[in-house]
Amino acid sequence: MRRILRHTAFAVVAMLSFTGCFKKVTTDTTLRIKVLEETVSGGERLPAEGCYGYIYYVNKDWTVASYEDAVAKTITNSLTGEKLSEPDGESEPYIVEGSVNNYLSIFQGERQALVVVVYPTAQMYAYLHRNTEAENLSYTYLSLIFHTWKTGVYAEGSKDGYKWTVVAPEEIAPEEPTTPEEPTTPDEPTDE
Repeated sequence: MRRILRHTAFAVVAMLSFTGCFKKVTTDTTLRIKVLEETVSGGERLPAEGCYGYIYYVNKDWTVASYEDAVAKTITNSLTGEKLSEPDGESEPYIVEGSVNNYLSIFQGERQALVVVVYPTAQMYAYLHRNTEAENLSYTYLSLIFHTWKTGVYAEGSKDGYKWTVVAPEEIAPEEPTTPEEPTTPDEPTDE
């Protein structure tokens, strides 16, 4: 009888140890994005309030064509020109105790995604192509800094492999003063 109990106990222990091998493997993650603004070259970084974001489950052929498209949540396929205007997910504020509300939380449920963050106060936006390789990672923490003193397009990110493409408003060139045209007098008819 003891022998049967011992074999049964070994069988139960063996079965319980194998249950850990059959966990569900997922690449789903929730992105926690800390959004900051740097107002002067090399200056202090402040919370970028009023930002929002959204996500599309698309490949690297997709991009955001303009600030107006970013606000309208529209992305464009750079190869075909096709446009999409219904994101697969949108951000929610992520509240961290003791800090100003400058964190966004977006769920990423597919391996490939295009993440877009809009900063309306500065009329800037940023996008990031993410190809998730990590498995069973509940949260992914990212940072995004809008350098409001820069113009045009620049890259922002870390050496960990993610790079935001940040699009700032172009500097508006001042209009050149126009010199008024001098009045001309009509030519006098000549007698010939």
